[in-house]
Amino acid sequence: MTYSHFVQDFEGWFKGDPEYEIHILGQAGTSDSLTDYQCAGKPAGGYYAFDQNSLTWSGRVLLFSQTQLNSYKAAHPNQNFRVIALEDDDTGCVIKFDSNRFKNLLSTLQSQYPNLTGSKDTSSSTLGKFVKKANALQKILRAAYSFITTQDDLIGNAVEDVVVGQFYSGANWIVKGENNVTNGWIKLEMR
Repeated sequence: MTYSHFVQDFEGWFKGDPEYEIHILGQAGTSDSLTDYQCAGKPAGGYYAFDQNSLTWSGRVLLFSQTQLNSYKAAHPNQNFRVIALEDDDTGCVIKFDSNRFKNLLSTLQSQYPNLTGSKDTSSSTLGKFVKKANALQKILRAAYSFITTQDDLIGNAVEDVVVGQFYSGANWIVKGENNVTNGWIKLEMR
């Protein structure tokens, strides 16, 4: 990811700066559920670390390595992955929100953009590699959820701009939140 913009900070005033995170979700084993494969955010460390303290960020952060992508494709042929954004409150790089809320988000997006809310890598001999829209059938998230800690704020699921029909300068994926609201936009690149 080289650019991100969110329409609000999704953070309560007493919590300080937002802790934006981008997660790569994919098939959990052979189930119809999703699991978290990689987090990019302040606590992630290494190439996955980035700290966005305002609505707009630019730089370079790794979301999923080529090795991780190859392993995922080998373990889950013909299964694509999802890119989601959230604002984390208490436990960095650990997703904590009600799975029904996530399922409702995906159901709404599925009705608006049938089967094109996932991501996959594509190769073009003349243009290089790209992250493109793809079918994503898993709709249930296996996530830790605790009533003791604050829930993370689910910003949304990234959907390619050509699917959504919305375009923002410097971005190629739109972050769609609950009720199909646009909560941000990001730029994804394959390297």
